[in-house]
Order: sequence, then structure tokens, then C-alpha cells
Amino acid sequence: MTNAQPENLETRVTTIEEQLDQVLESLDLIGTIQRGIRAEVRDTSQSTARLERTVRQLAEISARTQAVVVRQQDTINQQQENIERILTYLENPNRGDTMPN
Repeated sequence: MTNAQPENLETRVTTIEEQLDQVLESLDLIGTIQRGIRAEVRDTSQSTARLERTVRQLAEISARTQAVVVRQQDTINQQQENIERILTYLENPNRGDTMPN
């Protein structure tokens, strides 16, 4: 039986070593996964920051464009009023020598 004990002990040590190797491989894999996740989070964070800047820029462009559109519409309205006054004057030339304001 004494011969069986060293063999049993060797088997146990081998089993423990195999288990340790599996644990180390698992730890290496976990480390690799963690590094990958950190890189993805960093990339996502940078992409999000770029998107936020783009959205702010687009909002500024939109506001400036809207202001231009409003000014253009005011100009068009003023021109339309001028045209209507001219047409009124041309339709009734006998009302006086000056165009209405």
C-alpha cells in the first residue's frame, strides 16, 4: 500500500497542476477580455464625444440658418409690400403725383 500512496499523491499533484494551468489560462483570458472591454469603452467614449460635438455644431448651423431664413422672409415681405404699393399707385395714377408710402 505504501507504493500506492506515492502514485496517488503524484496523480493528485498532476491533477492540481492541470487545474492550476486551467485557472491561469482562464485568468489570462479574463485579462484579455478586460483589456478589450476597456479599449471598446474608450473608443465608444471618444466616438460619443465626437458625436456630441457634431450635434452641437449642427444645432449652431441650424440656428444660424433659421436666422437667415427669417431675415430673408422679412426682406421678401418688405419687397412684396413695396410691389403692392407700386401696383396700387400704377392702378390709380390720378390720385396725386406722389407714390404712397
